[in-house]
Amino acid sequence: MKIRFLEAPPLNVRNGNVVTCERWRAFFESLGHRVESFSAEGDGRCDLLVVFNAYKNRQAVRDARKNGTAGRIAICLTGTDLYRDLQNDSGARDVLYLADQLVVLQSKGIFALPPDLHCRTMVIFQSAVAPKVEVTREEAIFDVCGIAHLRAVKDPLLAASAARLLPPDSRIRILHVGKALSSEYARAAAQEVAENPRFHWFGEQSGERTAEILLGSRLLVMSSLFEGGANVVSEAVVCSIPVIGTDIPCMQGLLGDEYPGLFPVGDARRLAQLLYRAETDRRYYDELVAWCRRELYKFAPERERESLKILVERVFSWNHSTCREVLARLQQK
Repeated sequence: MKIRFLEAPPLNVRNGNVVTCERWRAFFESLGHRVESFSAEGDGRCDLLVVFNAYKNRQAVRDARKNGTAGRIAICLTGTDLYRDLQNDSGARDVLYLADQLVVLQSKGIFALPPDLHCRTMVIFQSAVAPKVEVTREEAIFDVCGIAHLRAVKDPLLAASAARLLPPDSRIRILHVGKALSSEYARAAAQEVAENPRFHWFGEQSGERTAEILLGSRLLVMSSLFEGGANVVSEAVVCSIPVIGTDIPCMQGLLGDEYPGLFPVGDARRLAQLLYRAETDRRYYDELVAWCRRELYKFAPERERESLKILVERVFSWNHSTCREVLARLQQK
């Protein structure tokens, strides 16, 4: 089968969407399919068009359906799709009805969609494999890492703000990996490094170096305002690194509603309390580790590969009548 990937416009950085595309490409190819980029040379026709980010690619999806260049369409919904763009722009939601299958990357994502689309939506958890990197942790330091490019939706300097609120006896050090995607964030991060001895910013790093920083840490902080799936959480869990994260649907969908490591969005004080508790209360830290270990099964590569196999089966069994009705309305505009 010929599959084409239609990705969101690049940010010139390696982000979660890029990682997901690479992994899905490998899985589809292992299942015997031929995968090409939407921009690859050729007539653009394919058996299945897999779209990453519905909102940014909405016109391309409409065109593909109208022109019949894609036999079937599957859309993988991002956090900006689910929790911002498609919520704010009701006129763009028709793109969801043009898909034969929708994919969300955590179990709470489906509830951000209209109820009549739940039947054609499936959850595919993003898998990860623990890197084969050896590190030695410094016992005198309690390292906490953040892995996210510096942009508003990630609230990337919240952990630095929380670190300022820690007691003087705390051994916590914040290590942040990620490229500043604006000059404002570059200046803010540099100023934070200069003023906050607990905060260290490494900028964009290679995959191997990022893995070293993650494995050398005791915790991962995920401070996003919203997320679609958060690859980094999968990566931390398979490395037995517990997560302290914002109390948002994504984290609930990945680690459970009652996960004890969640804090309100933007609440630096509560984040500081949880970090210090994890540092000083061994029972609490072990509880986080045990909870993440129970959720480990979700992030197995064989589970994600099987889910993509099921996706292909489902997408070719879907009734096209609803898509035809939506397309007819679009052509009347």
